[in-house]
Amino acid sequence: MQASRIVCLLLVIALTVPAIAHTATASPSQREVRASAIIAALSTGDTAAYERAAQANFARAMLARRTPEQRAEFVATMHADFGALTVVKMAHDAGTLRADVRGKAEKMAVLTFSFDTTLANLIQGIELRVGGGDDADANAPAIPPPPITAAMPQAGMSRALDAWLFPFVARDDFAGVVLIAREGAPFVVRVYGPANRVRQIANTEDTAFNIASIGKKFTQTAIAKLIQDGRLKLTSTIGELLPDYPNPAARAATIEHLITMRGGIADFFGPEFEKAEKTRFNSNHAYYEFVSKLQQRFAPGTRNEYCNGCYVVQGEIIERVSGTRFEDYVQRHVFAPAAMTRSGYFNSASLPANTAVSYGRVRGPGTPYENTRALHGATGSGAGGVYATAKDLLAFDNALRDGRLLNPEQTAWVLGGTATTGRNPAPLGVAGGSPGTNAILESNGHWTVILLANVDPPLPERLGLAIARKLAE
Repeated sequence: MQASRIVCLLLVIALTVPAIAHTATASPSQREVRASAIIAALSTGDTAAYERAAQANFARAMLARRTPEQRAEFVATMHADFGALTVVKMAHDAGTLRADVRGKAEKMAVLTFSFDTTLANLIQGIELRVGGGDDADANAPAIPPPPITAAMPQAGMSRALDAWLFPFVARDDFAGVVLIAREGAPFVVRVYGPANRVRQIANTEDTAFNIASIGKKFTQTAIAKLIQDGRLKLTSTIGELLPDYPNPAARAATIEHLITMRGGIADFFGPEFEKAEKTRFNSNHAYYEFVSKLQQRFAPGTRNEYCNGCYVVQGEIIERVSGTRFEDYVQRHVFAPAAMTRSGYFNSASLPANTAVSYGRVRGPGTPYENTRALHGATGSGAGGVYATAKDLLAFDNALRDGRLLNPEQTAWVLGGTATTGRNPAPLGVAGGSPGTNAILESNGHWTVILLANVDPPLPERLGLAIARKLAE
């Protein structure tokens, strides 16, 4: 789940694209034109305009990295958080272009564009950092590229990661687990910091973490299983599946609208949620009862907007169609067949042994960590908040790619690629974060990077993206 939604949607990652025969010298004007086109499209909030800009300015590998639906989700979330963007300044640096932008309420962000080495200077990566530039965001630690390569042996990569991460761990800015897998098998696993600061219990390789919105992939996988079994269709509507849905304006939303966040369902985060007693949110159904009575944001299908509520409603649909509690259905049809032995919708009031407590600097940068339990519901939901270990997330990635959860067509739908025989190599990138937790899974079928943390975003996600980028070179 996402209280700080934009941090959880870093949907684009810098990629290295093989150079072709003719390379170009730096062309600042051309690069500025491409970056400005992307920023202008983001500024409108028009997902179709952004897709046109992406098709015109992204390198082929960049386009393949995410589906149009995922790009639309990014645009909707960015626009909801920032509104229209104003470019404050642009600066070039050795193959990259950095744009400091300002949105509504003087909110700042930094977009760093990297480009391929062809004459076209196509965009091959974008990194987003919420907050101002170096002067305005002095508390944000800089992240140099990790000193690793895909050719490194295990021991060398482990030592290099330890040295790279040491400053962040020493400043107590990072605590968690880093797992790098090659061809689906763990290659390097490194563990840092405390799981429980009060009891002075350290994180381990088998510590379970709140993985926030990564849990949406489990919900989508459960929906795919029901579609595969002929019990749902992408065109099935809320009105057909939940005829007693309290808000008639939402009943025309289809499963596809809900998956792609075009359903218009209210996000449960907001003033009402902040005032509510959090212990009442102890199941997906409890979240559903809350969300389904909130005002509809827009007519289904008319635009994109980041939508935790859409996934809560899907959880209720899974429960009604299957006749099984949402949490139990996911356990039986996702966790069990994937051999995810330490994953579940745990209650934060009674976490199992070796489960990380979420800690955030809720009073501002540099302030002491505090348990963030009071900021969240008691359990997760179809929108996220499930707990898992790094090994369990790798097991999920492998089970999905190897066809142990779904048939080839539904596997491709969940991954966002095309149906294949054998192991599906489609890239998968998912992340989640909220006060006290940040997690990321980046996989291209060859290398998989999983980073789970029990501290605030966005630093852990940025670390994971930096590792994935280096291994893609």
